[in-house]
Amino acid sequence: MLELIKILASFLGGGLAGAVINEWFRRRREGVQRIQLIERVNRPISPLEGFTLAREIDGADGMLKAVTDLREYQLTMRNSTSTHLQSAEVQFEFPSDDVQALVSLPALSRISLAPLDAPTTPGKRIFRWRVPHFPAGDSVEFTFRAVAPSSEKYEYSLNYVGVIFEMIVGEPPPARKSFLHNSLPIVLFGVMLTILVLVALQVSGKLQQNSGEKLTSVQTGGCNLQIVSIFEVYGQHFDSPWHIKHRIVNIGTQDCVIQSQALNLGNPAIVKSGDTLDREHLSESAPKLLDAVISIGATEASRETTSIPIYSGR
Repeated sequence: MLELIKILASFLGGGLAGAVINEWFRRRREGVQRIQLIERVNRPISPLEGFTLAREIDGADGMLKAVTDLREYQLTMRNSTSTHLQSAEVQFEFPSDDVQALVSLPALSRISLAPLDAPTTPGKRIFRWRVPHFPAGDSVEFTFRAVAPSSEKYEYSLNYVGVIFEMIVGEPPPARKSFLHNSLPIVLFGVMLTILVLVALQVSGKLQQNSGEKLTSVQTGGCNLQIVSIFEVYGQHFDSPWHIKHRIVNIGTQDCVIQSQALNLGNPAIVKSGDTLDREHLSESAPKLLDAVISIGATEASRETTSIPIYSGR
């Protein structure tokens, strides 16, 4: 299971999953989200030839007054963030005393913006609204017509914690889904698939290390032996068998007799002083370290029984 954790951590630490995690941390560090304020129109309005712009004079029934300097602003506020705004406040300030404002219903929430009191400043007109509900992807249209503004510029602000306006002049390019949005389903599927594969490998034994060795010294029955048990993957494929080998080295001064079914020595075998005896086999099962019973003794003495740890795939 330790190997499972290591491989899974390696997967999550790099590649596609690592990129997604880095993107998530980047957003957390940035901390501020931006709602688009799109300026679609900011132009003077000129009547067609032969026509005159005019407005009705208050208190004078039917009396009109020509308007010679009129500028129109058309703005779209679009929630391009993942945040659902509630009770946010927006404010616009124009350099004219005479400004008309129109605001549409939000496209998704369909809840009217509530007008709020705004300060009165000579030469300026300020509009302020409360936005009750503004979910991600929603938008609302503003139209302002200012008479004789001193400048084509205007001020705007959004009052909401962690969210600010991002001014865009002209129609913005089509919104592209973020890397995180596009890749997250793929990454989640990949993580789940990887976990399933790793669990299957762990259960089948293919996930363990592809090689290992165990050295044991045996001094009994007048013998002095060193027994090395080694395993490795025989091939390069997923279903390659395991190669298991046992090496018996007689480092004593006497010839020794050894017998053990676990070491593939069903019949007694003599290992002369200074010689080596090898036994090996292939196994489809993953090797495990088990205690093997062996019988050892010098050729001129009776044998004794003991147990040693060796790798076995049986």
